[in-house]
Amino acid sequence: MPDLFTNYDLGPFCDEMFARPGEPREHYARLVERFSRLEGIRDLHERQQLADQTFLRRGVTFTVYSDDRGTEKIFPFDLIPRIIPANEWSHLEAGLIQRMTALNLFLADIYGEQRILR
Repeated sequence: MPDLFTNYDLGPFCDEMFARPGEPREHYARLVERFSRLEGIRDLHERQQLADQTFLRRGVTFTVYSDDRGTEKIFPFDLIPRIIPANEWSHLEAGLIQRMTALNLFLADIYGEQRILR
């Protein structure tokens, strides 16, 4: 088990990456193996800082006008991706397609014949 996850406590919560302490889910196994090459949590933090700096330099930001600490915020980015297995994605994809189709039809009507308003 990589040093990065040695003291990782799942607690009572469901975890996308691990089925049980020290046991990655099948679709995360390769990612856990890749992360095992890191030099621990410090290496992960350094990589996160590098990603944040890159986003800032390249303008991957958004504006929060009501925040007194500054308006330019870095787009949130997590180095640990959420991996969705194909069987779960196919279910999600069908629902997303259905909802996007409904939304597009609604918008076409609102900006067109406006039948829904009658």
